[in-house]
Amino acid sequence: LGGVNTGDVNVKNCSAAGTDLCNTNKPPGKKCYACIDDDCSRTVSCEGDEDQCVSIRVTSGVQLKLKGCMSRSLCTMDKWNPQTTEVIEHVSCCEGDLCNGAEGVKLSLLIMLVPLIFSILFI
Repeated sequence: LGGVNTGDVNVKNCSAAGTDLCNTNKPPGKKCYACIDDDCSRTVSCEGDEDQCVSIRVTSGVQLKLKGCMSRSLCTMDKWNPQTTEVIEHVSCCEGDLCNGAEGVKLSLLIMLVPLIFSILFI
């Protein structure tokens, strides 16, 4: 069992043999930043066995970033599907709430720090 949830796309691997409704797990309550190459400041509530926040960088002609929730079993796989190894450049999983960071927030902090440092040094 495994899954990936970016808020816009929620993919589940529901392979319990002969079992209907195998995707009815209760949400673990974790929250992660979520996006598909747009503003990554929104959040998503993880569902089922999605117990990790994830940041993925994919290149397929253009670079694309994905953020959301992912199952630990997918984060710890030794190898990704060999057909996709040329496309998936980076996968980073973490366990804390909102641990996969929102770049917009980090960039805003950097933009605020530059004038502050300038004013300290030159004023």
